[in-house]
Parts: sequence; structure tokens; C-alpha cells
Amino acid sequence: MLWVYLISIFACVHIGKCHVAIHPRDIFTSEAEDEDFEATPHKNFMQATNEKAAKHLVNEPKPEKCTPLVCCPAHMRTKEITYCKTKGDREGVVCTTGQNHTTSFDERLRKSRDHLDLQILGSIQRKSKAEMSKLRSREASLLSSGKPTVLFPGPATYGHFRNSRSFDITDLSQMMNVADRALELAIATRQFKDRQGLSVEDLEIGSIGHDLRPTPLGHTCITSPFCPMIPDKYRRIDGACNNVLHPSWGAPFTPYSRLLPASYQDGVWSTRVSAASENHLPSPRLISTSIIFDIDSPNPEYTLAVMQFGQFISHDFTQSMDLSYPNGSAISCCELDGSAPLPAEVTHYACYPIEIPENDGFFGKFGQKCMNFVRSILAPRHDCSLGYAQQMNKLTHFIDASSVYGSTPEQTGKLRSFQGGKLNVFNDFGRPLLPLSKDPEACLTMEQGSACFESGDTRTNQMITLVVMHTIFLREHNRIASVLARLNPQWSDEQLFLEARQILIAEMQVIIYKEFLPAVLGLEAMKEFGIELEEGYKYSFDYNPFVEPSVTNEFAAAAFRFGHSTVDGGLKLYGPKKMDEIIAIPEIMFYPSRMRHQEFLDEALSTLTTEPLQEVDASLSDALTKYMFRGGNPFGVDLAAINIQRGRDHGLRPYNEYRELIGLPRIRDFSEFGPEMGSKLGSVYESVDDVDLWVGGLLEDKAPGSLVGPTFRDIIADQFARLKKGDRYFFENDPSINPGHFSPEQLRELRKASLSRIICDNSDKMLLSRQARNAFRKPGVSGNEFVDCTGPEIPSVDLTLWQE
Repeated sequence: MLWVYLISIFACVHIGKCHVAIHPRDIFTSEAEDEDFEATPHKNFMQATNEKAAKHLVNEPKPEKCTPLVCCPAHMRTKEITYCKTKGDREGVVCTTGQNHTTSFDERLRKSRDHLDLQILGSIQRKSKAEMSKLRSREASLLSSGKPTVLFPGPATYGHFRNSRSFDITDLSQMMNVADRALELAIATRQFKDRQGLSVEDLEIGSIGHDLRPTPLGHTCITSPFCPMIPDKYRRIDGACNNVLHPSWGAPFTPYSRLLPASYQDGVWSTRVSAASENHLPSPRLISTSIIFDIDSPNPEYTLAVMQFGQFISHDFTQSMDLSYPNGSAISCCELDGSAPLPAEVTHYACYPIEIPENDGFFGKFGQKCMNFVRSILAPRHDCSLGYAQQMNKLTHFIDASSVYGSTPEQTGKLRSFQGGKLNVFNDFGRPLLPLSKDPEACLTMEQGSACFESGDTRTNQMITLVVMHTIFLREHNRIASVLARLNPQWSDEQLFLEARQILIAEMQVIIYKEFLPAVLGLEAMKEFGIELEEGYKYSFDYNPFVEPSVTNEFAAAAFRFGHSTVDGGLKLYGPKKMDEIIAIPEIMFYPSRMRHQEFLDEALSTLTTEPLQEVDASLSDALTKYMFRGGNPFGVDLAAINIQRGRDHGLRPYNEYRELIGLPRIRDFSEFGPEMGSKLGSVYESVDDVDLWVGGLLEDKAPGSLVGPTFRDIIADQFARLKKGDRYFFENDPSINPGHFSPEQLRELRKASLSRIICDNSDKMLLSRQARNAFRKPGVSGNEFVDCTGPEIPSVDLTLWQE
């Protein structure tokens, strides 16, 4: 088994197919090294082996391959590149730097790295500790001050906090511990920058990227997980040990990666300012009211299932968390009545409130001038170095159904029934629903008879249609477990659970890459980025151990938020007699009790798979820009403004730089956005180089065959390429790569999975017995007519192939 393990690590070298597995002894180039292999103590065996293997792989000649520009960000900072044509006949580059967004260091930058001596770092560490102590003392003072520095349930902005808070004290403790270390690292970076006279550019290109583990700041680093010598057959719940050379890649409580360096005013964590004058950037709420309008523009080809499934899978691998007080209390940045930001003397360091203009046509009616906004929790850098701040992803970064199972073993343990491999359910008079939440603040009301649910993700109750999606995937897991138990009565609860989980993850990956992404990106982009699935019995050989699968900040904080534009403000419910009701989306946020109505699940599934999603454009429903999370209040929060502010909080660079990254020319004048939109943008932004990524991305014309413009398309395609090619456990990887590989016959069956099949198998079958073949496409589109769920037109995965 040891040889199998090593082969699984090294069989696929960089990019391309490996026809001959590498024997572990072939890694070493001399007899002396071979003797080292035998002499290595057992506890250090894998570390030594991995280091030598990494060296071997790095020195392997890389096959020349034309890479889409977005996949090779260093082309932005070097002229030493070779351009080529991609599979989509677009300009690409022969990439020698991989996902690194900087090129090699010049002599000047090497000198700045040489200043990392222990005495200097010891002094900086003591000062950083002292500053952290002051921050904690200030927090304690704010908590006890009697001022409105804590946000309590009630206002709409608490709904925004509810959406990101952790309900688990263990999670909170672990997150706060990691966040404290990351903040200390940011403070130390700022002090080092000032002491050494480094520029913002020095920080952006990683000039002080030196491993801090053997220094006084080593305690701030990400703790490397322990990985067994022989790999687990099943991927770990926490995503760790997926990449043997970098075992923390993809694990929860680790940082997002980046396509381009962060853009901070001080190079560390202070938010960016105008490129024209160094003034503050315009208020996100002002931008929202200037360019975002509620216009009904239904897409003629795709259904609301694209929107809802998109949100569901985004909650599988991205979740930023607002900073909070050490006891978990929400931070308030505005006066209690929203009339102004809090005075500086009682403002928390993480506050970044959104200014509401005095003449705001909606919020002004309620005297609102301040919208609460708190900055995201940070995480230490993967390379354990000084540098700009990185935001934390609370979840595993992989497509691993963590929205169903959770991202930590503790979460999973609470969700399991430990009987027959199944997950817990709430039995609502014979209908299995998600288990009921015990957290009193998870929903707007927990009164007798109301329902508030629990799953692997804390945002489940945000939208009732999101609860619907969680419900059918929970049921699918239990359905699979039941079938496996009948086929293999000798299997234990543990084996049934792990096998059912493995199958469900594979089904989810198939739906994403076979149905969802072709709709969002178009077939041309799927081919260009190499993210099409294999067919039939074939294995995939495109795993690359040098591809970091971590979710990029640009994807999480901007590009994948395109989905907010596709939301319809009203949920049209269809009963036995045509349309029965339209429910305003804000009325069912954090209030999912309708799930207990016997026919609601089928009604909602019918709506999601027949009603059109809204076009991706600069239009958002008023439900999201005026009433989001409003609860019992007359107004909510503005999601468009929050998206813009979050991008700035996360240090996203201006839109123009991402245009340049993917090979588009920079916008030189506002008029290039069109006369009307150009005038609106020019009235709020000082410079075209200030336009935020989320804003510019929504304004682009659609890329061919895609729902989104070229900038968002390439950022999204790059991310899903990372999630496929950087995941050793991706379902179609061959036995030399994937420790939990499927047989060729099982692969063929898994590739039959579809969202329509999941719906057919897990609806309540009260109103829904027919379904279009592709749930993401409008029924009636050629080749997508309604068919009976019991017929062969929507294939089922034959689970008898899992019988021992």
C-alpha cells in the first residue's frame, strides 16, 4: 500500500497525462540519496520523501501548453512571455509561473528579504503583541461602555450578521484564534514595512515572502495537519491532506488565494482610495442608486434553478465571516437609529460602515445615513510570510458537499443519525425535512410550530428556496444510504455513511460540470479551460499537484456574485391550478416555515425548474437593494452596496486590471461603457481606474454562449479549473491519483447524474411527477421537453455496481 500511496502522489507530473507511474525509488538521483531513503526515521519519512519528490517534479520539463491568460497572472508583470492561441482561438500564454501572480525577484527585492534577521523580528513580534493587547483592551472597554457598540437582533443589519455568524462555540473559538494570529501578522507586516522603508509595490509582489516558522513570529503560521502515511480512501471532512505536498491547501479556516495582488492603500490592510486623487472611493450606496435598477429582464433559455443551485454550491466552498467581539457578539458601527456612524472614540477597528447619502430616495425616508458593515476575518498566509492581509474561508475550498455534511468533524457528528449511514431528519408527519435548529437566533422566529432548519452550512435559512435545495440533497444522501444498506447488509453505519457521501459528492460534481457550468460559461469556455468531463468508462488524468485549489478572492467577493442579478424578487408558486401565489422574497428570508406546508416543496421545485432567471446585468431586484434581511422592519440592507464594500474590504483591484488580466484592453474613458452608463459612472467615480470589479463585471456584454461577460467568465472558469485539477479526490481521477477512485463501470453510472434526477427521486411527488431532462434549461426548449420521472429519459445511477 505504501507504493500505491507514493504512486498516487507523483504519477501525474505537472500538466498532462502520466502513462507510466513513478516508482518512489526512481525519484532519487543518487545512491547516497537512496540510502537516505532507508535511513529516514519513520516519523519524518513522508516529509523527506515529499521534499525530494517536490524537487524532482519541479525539475521536470514542463510541457508547452497554451494557457488562458487568467490562469497565468504573472504575465501582467513581465515582458518575458510567449503568446499563443488557446483552444478557443483566443490569445493565451505559454505559462512557466503557474498561478503565481508575480515573477522572480530582482536583486533589490532580494535585499529586502535579507533583512529578516531574528533580532528585528523579535522586536517586531513584541510590538505586535503589545498592539494586539491594546486592541483587546479596547474591545473589552467597548463591550462594557453602555454605548451602542454591540449589534443586537432586531434591525435588518443584524440579518446580515446572522447570515455570516457561527452558531458553534468550537468553530468560533477556532476562528478567533486563527484570526488573532492573522491580525498580529498584519500588524507585524506594517511595522516591518515602515522600519525597512518598503513600498506598497514591494508588498504587492511579495518581496518579504520569507518563511516565518523558525522565527519569533512562527506561532502565527497555519498549523499543518497530520496526514497518515497511507492515504484515506475517503476525502477528509475538513478537506486537509488532499495535496500531499501542501496538506493545508483547501482546509477550512485558511485564506482565499488571489489572481492579482491585493490593493490596499498601505499595502497591508487599509482599503484602497481613488487612483486619481487619493480621496475616499465613492459610497457604495451612491453607486448602487446611480447604476442599479429593478428591471424585469427574464432569460429566454435558463431557469431559476441556475440561480438557486449556484447559491447552494457557493455555500459549499465559500464563506467569509464578519469579525466579531471575542464572545461572538456582533459589532455595531452605526448609531442605534442608523442616523450616523459611531464617533471615532467608540468605533471598533473592524468597522467599515457604508455611508448613505442624505438625499437617498429610499433610505432617506427613514432617516438612515449609515449602513452597518464589518470587515471580514483574516487568516495567515499559506507560505507563512509577512505580507498583505488575506481573508479567511470558513469552509473547505473543495466541491465536497460540505453544505450537506459540514466542514469539520464536529459539525458532521451533529448532523449524523449514526444509524444505517443516514443523516438526521425532522420527521414532519411522514415527510423527512432538514433537522430543526436549536439556535434561538438562526431564524426570525422560533415560536411553537414554526420551523428553522439546520444543515452543514449556517446560511441555510437565508432563502426558503435554498432550504428546498438543501432538503433534496439531504434526502438524496439518505436514499443512497438506504439502497447501499439493502445491497450490502454487512456494511457498518460508518461505511454506509462514507460510501453514500462519496457518491453524493460525485453526483454534485457531475451536475456542476455537466449541466451548471455549460449554462453559465458556455461550451467554448468549458473546452478552453479544460473543464469538460470525460465520457463513459474513461478516467481523467489532469490532476496537477501544483494547482492550488483554494477559492480566489476575486471569485468569492465579486465574480460569483453575478447570481445576485439573476434573482427574481417574487417567488411564483404553482399549485394544481396554474399560478396560485407570488411571495415577495424578503418575506421568506430567515423565515422558512412554509416548508411545513405539505405541497410547498413540490411547488417550489416546479417554480425553480420552469420560471426564468433574470438576465445578468446591472439590474437587481428591489428585494435585494432595499428590503434584504428586513425582517419586521420597513427597510432592509442594500446587497449591491454590500458587494461593492466587500470587494474593497478584501482588497480587490479595480475592474480595469482584471480586464487587462484576461486580455481585454483597459477602459480609458467612461464613454466606453456607453453614453448613458458612462455618464452615470462618471457622476460617481473620479476615474475609470476606480470602478469596482463587481460593478464593471456586471456591465459587460455577454461572452459568446455565456450568461456573464468575459471578465467574470474567465474568473469563474479559472476557479472551477482549480477545483477540478487541484482536487486529488475529484470523482473521475484515475487510481494512481485518487485513493478513493471509482471503477470504470461506476464512473459511467455516476456520469448519468442530473439535477432533474435528484428532483425526481427526492420530491414529495404530490404535485411533481414530470420533469424536463435538464432542470437548468427552460422546458420546451428543443430537446428539453417534460418527461415522466419514472421513465428512462432521465437516467438513474445504478447503485448495484456498489454491491460487494
